[in-house]
Amino acid sequence: GSEESPAASDSAGEETAASDQESAEAATEELGDLLSSTYVDMMKGNEYFMKYKASLDLDGTKTEATVTMAVSGENTAMTTSGQGFESNMLMKDGKVYMIDHANKMVTSFAQTQTDVSAETDTIDTSGITYVGTGNEDGLVYEEYTTDGGTLRYYFDGKDLVKIKMTAEGVETVMEILEMSKEVPADLFEIPADYQNVSM
Repeated sequence: GSEESPAASDSAGEETAASDQESAEAATEELGDLLSSTYVDMMKGNEYFMKYKASLDLDGTKTEATVTMAVSGENTAMTTSGQGFESNMLMKDGKVYMIDHANKMVTSFAQTQTDVSAETDTIDTSGITYVGTGNEDGLVYEEYTTDGGTLRYYFDGKDLVKIKMTAEGVETVMEILEMSKEVPADLFEIPADYQNVSM
């Protein structure tokens, strides 16, 4: 059915879940549990690692890029690489660091100088609210509204395969290659032997 069970029954049946897979799955269906809830919680908790392919529109030219993004609390590390370019950005301690591995240089500036969220495609989950589910291109999606737009999580069976984010009229499609709540700490380290330039 399409009726939603009240969220209050959310934690029911957790103890027995491990012992009997089938009844656990039935219970999950019954609770109206969402495939995306794990991922939404991960993002809301600001502790996750994801690797995805994105289609970017760079000055009117469509280009594909592979993005690795790690979020840990207030800190975000992001590597974007594509045809002939790579950018490494690190946001921590209220600063943005652009790391240039080719020239062993780090350029840093205060985070307030730029609208960082628009620049980095970090996923804004503020005010996230589930609105419904649907089907597109043979995939099931679960849709949420956020303060800034919408988020759709697409699944092939139980596997998250893509996320479509719409914010301020700009649509970003992320083809998920990897997603986990294990965040490698070394992604937030600034190489000590690099020349540091402050803007």
